[in-house]
Amino acid sequence: MPDTHHDHSDARAALFDKLDDVRAGMLGVQDHPGHMRPMSHFADTDTAVLWFVTSRDTALASEIGQGGTAHHCVVDEKAGFYACISGPITPVEDKEKLDELWNIFAAAWFEGRDDPDLVLLKMPMAEAEIWRSTESSFHFGLEIARANIDPEKTPDVGSHEKIKF
Repeated sequence: MPDTHHDHSDARAALFDKLDDVRAGMLGVQDHPGHMRPMSHFADTDTAVLWFVTSRDTALASEIGQGGTAHHCVVDEKAGFYACISGPITPVEDKEKLDELWNIFAAAWFEGRDDPDLVLLKMPMAEAEIWRSTESSFHFGLEIARANIDPEKTPDVGSHEKIKF
């Protein structure tokens, strides 16, 4: 997809803005047969780390074991934003971080921060790919029409960027 509608320099900022706007994505562990699962993420912009709170008895926690490589995908279809983030993921004991992340949503699943079933997952971002579509329906329609008229024309309707952390 050609890149005429977005400045590459803002790709990282756009990703973190979207991670703040969209509260959940699909998390999966590489090289495991299990499906990706919906998970709420907590993004730390300064350290480029995603945090997750889950239960020790989930298939996801079992697949991660002591560590693995994960992919977390976030979609905001209305904004034409699609991202897939990858990096190592490990369970960690970090009471201070858990206190920082704790909210009413996490509290609904556990019997408090000291619940023995609770596990905190840390995923430092290694890389990400993001795709952004034009927000203009007129521009989108014009590009599709041009491509249908000229078989050598590819619609220019957004951008695709890769980010290394």
